[in-house]
Amino acid sequence: MNPRYAAVSHRAIHRCEYCHAPEGIFNLPFEVEHVIPLSRDGTDGETNLALACRSCNLHKSDQVTGIDQMKQQAVRLFIHVRMTGKNIS
Repeated sequence: MNPRYAAVSHRAIHRCEYCHAPEGIFNLPFEVEHVIPLSRDGTDGETNLALACRSCNLHKSDQVTGIDQMKQQAVRLFIHVRMTGKNIS
């Protein structure tokens, strides 16, 4: 298990930080993953770590952008209140 699991899962209130599923309904602990992957110059700092269910982590992979279907343009994935200071949900 990732050594930062305890801190990251506590901060995320044991929910996937992408789909918001509660960790308690899964048979396995969620994964600590890099919001901006190390391969794209991300860091190991806690602000760049997210708690993710296996499905979201596999789907996100090493991506940092996705296509907004309404606007048909690339947007950053995982814009979160703890990273921007604004709640955009």
